[in-house]
Amino acid sequence: MKSFTLALVCSLLLFSNVFSQNEVLSLEDCIQIALENNSELKISKFQNESADEAVLGSYSYILPSIGASAGYSKNEYGPVTVERDVPISFDPQTGQWVYQRQKIRQNGYTTEFNSMGIQWNQNIYDGGNWWNSISQAKSQKLASDFSLKSTENMVILNVQQYYFDLLKHQKLLEVNELAVQRSEDQLNKTQKMFELGSVAKVDVYRSKVNLGNDKIQLLTQENTVIAAKNILNLVLGREPGTPIYIESDNQLKTGFGNLNDLIADALANNPTLKMYNQNINTQEYGINRMESSYYPNLSGSVSYGRGNESFDKVYSNFNENWNLSYRLNLSINLFNGFNDKVNVQQSKLQLKNDKETLVSNERSVKSSIMQFLDNYESYLEIIEINKENLEAAKEEYRLAEERYRIGSGTQLELREGQVNLTRAEQTLVAAQYSARIVQAQIEEKIGTIYQN
Repeated sequence: MKSFTLALVCSLLLFSNVFSQNEVLSLEDCIQIALENNSELKISKFQNESADEAVLGSYSYILPSIGASAGYSKNEYGPVTVERDVPISFDPQTGQWVYQRQKIRQNGYTTEFNSMGIQWNQNIYDGGNWWNSISQAKSQKLASDFSLKSTENMVILNVQQYYFDLLKHQKLLEVNELAVQRSEDQLNKTQKMFELGSVAKVDVYRSKVNLGNDKIQLLTQENTVIAAKNILNLVLGREPGTPIYIESDNQLKTGFGNLNDLIADALANNPTLKMYNQNINTQEYGINRMESSYYPNLSGSVSYGRGNESFDKVYSNFNENWNLSYRLNLSINLFNGFNDKVNVQQSKLQLKNDKETLVSNERSVKSSIMQFLDNYESYLEIIEINKENLEAAKEEYRLAEERYRIGSGTQLELREGQVNLTRAEQTLVAAQYSARIVQAQIEEKIGTIYQN
């Protein structure tokens, strides 16, 4: 009974493992897996969490610093012999003591001291550095949020690109399998026709060569599919050899609408552009921080301390053995070798760089949208044209096959019709999935890829 139970459990585990490996993943499934496991996205999340901590740390410029201390010291001194002038008598005539140089030996001794204290330091005014530091940290956090969103969008785009790239190569593999099947069928037909004396032996050899070439193409495409699966697994944050099965999906939009509207959406929603725009705000706060060094600094401190040779007197009788001090400090930097001036100028130059980076990326986004939109519309037209071409190629191949069967056509015409049919099928598949990838690229640029 125990053996039967163990065998049953093992069988269930094995079945469960096989089932999980053969699970068919939709595009949404792949996106969710990538959002959880993709290493690049994890790194971006860690950086975003660090920006959160930086906001909290920025309040240290205005919050007080409070410290407490307790100490104990013990000093031991050994015996020592010293020479001193020692008074030995009093001269009544001069009214002065008479001294004599003598050696005096002092015994060793030990001293102890106990202390404790509390100190409060408070920044009162620092030229605006503290509030600009807080604002800068918050601005950096917003930029980090947009950077994280940009990374998420890029990961989703990569998932879609490699998802549809895998589907494309799988469909092309099916096309190659059909080509091999046609060549095998044609070889069988040619062999029978040769046996009946309808065609020459050379046609049989040509059919074998055609079949061999198609099998080579099939093997090459099989390797391409394996490579596409490995790349998709890497984007999903999984081991490259993990078995993966995906659903067939190729829903195309009929169009994206007006170009100007798309560009306006991108400028308003693209998280990368938002990040660059936020970097400008961050740098402006940084300039204000640098300029705060031109103003005086005012700070204050309060300290309370206790000290005595006796430990008990330090930690009891709190109305004795204590001291309390107040300090107000005003300082201003008069000259530090142009360091403040250089820092301010470098920050202003960085601000110019950030603004130019934003302008450059806005141009790049506009250019990409224009190019992607042209490509997408072209692919839609190519798809419709290739649908017609495919029907024509099928008819061409059928007619070539019929002519060859009745002896009015040649092997070369038949092969040409077969190649044209395979090429038409491949071109249609490539156009359909290339259009879907371009659709994802447009959605990423206008900042709507996650919603879509």
